[in-house]
Amino acid sequence: MTQFLGSRKPDFRAGRQVLTYDDYWARRGFETHKKLSEREVIIRDHISPGSSVLVVGCGTSRLPFALQEKGCMVTVSDIAPAAVALFIKEGISGFVLDLERVEATSVTGTYDVIIASEVLEHIRNPERAVEALSKHTKRFIISVPNSAFYRYRLHLMFAGRFFVQWAHHPAEHLRYWSHSDFLEWLSAMDLSVQAAIPSNGLSCKGLCPFMKDLWPNLFGHQIVYDCTVVRK
Repeated sequence: MTQFLGSRKPDFRAGRQVLTYDDYWARRGFETHKKLSEREVIIRDHISPGSSVLVVGCGTSRLPFALQEKGCMVTVSDIAPAAVALFIKEGISGFVLDLERVEATSVTGTYDVIIASEVLEHIRNPERAVEALSKHTKRFIISVPNSAFYRYRLHLMFAGRFFVQWAHHPAEHLRYWSHSDFLEWLSAMDLSVQAAIPSNGLSCKGLCPFMKDLWPNLFGHQIVYDCTVVRK
């Protein structure tokens, strides 16, 4: 069967095992990344020095360290205690946070910015999570994968296979949005989009990097949304 460049064949046998995020990170490796991803560079550059920042679903990202180096007051949170422990060991405050039960978790204080990078698609009810976290900030920076990316469309059309956005277990990604859908979703969550920036996508090996910016719903892959909370 046709297999497109950049697409992956799913291993559905992995779904027979129960997913826990401690196991997930143990498989990926409990070591912080050596450098920032493309989307994390965008996020870092959109945050002013000295800002108070909460990074939810921090995983093993390098971003909290980059923000700290910028003079920000950084707090991290994750569902996996081992991931949070990585940052606490390095002097960054953190706490365990299950975004599926965020209302029952004692998130305290307020932050200039809350970051959720490639996080919301992993939970069943991101609506409830964002609503609860909105009480603690006036600004979110969120990134999600665009499920309408051209490569996924072609794979479904010509290979008859749904795109794979998970690495180890089918239950990793529970929600899927196109860029157009996510803009409407953010509006429904009372978030006003100040900027939407594709961090990567189709560029024809760097010859046409503007394509992802002109047509993000088709050519943007991972997209960063800078949003303000609309108070009613």
